Amino acid sequence: MACDPKLINRLKRAEGQLRGIQAMMTEGRDCAEVVTQLSAVEASVKRVMGMIITENISQKMADASDEELQSSLKLISKL
Repeated sequence: MACDPKLINRLKRAEGQLRGIQAMMTEGRDCAEVVTQLSAVEASVKRVMGMIITENISQKMADASDEELQSSLKLISKL
């Protein structure tokens, strides 16, 4: 799978967020703050997963011009 540099950048950003969360926990920061940051990382990773899946399906279905298929791909990309 060829990897889009934008996806790598998103994952690096999530990695940085996780390091920040570890620091927050070490510092004894409030649970709500930690959970908020964890939710942000979770959403980011899910977004990357959706982008990878969408790209994979798009490549496999490149010859298909079915509007319903394209509509479904757009929905998947919003995961």
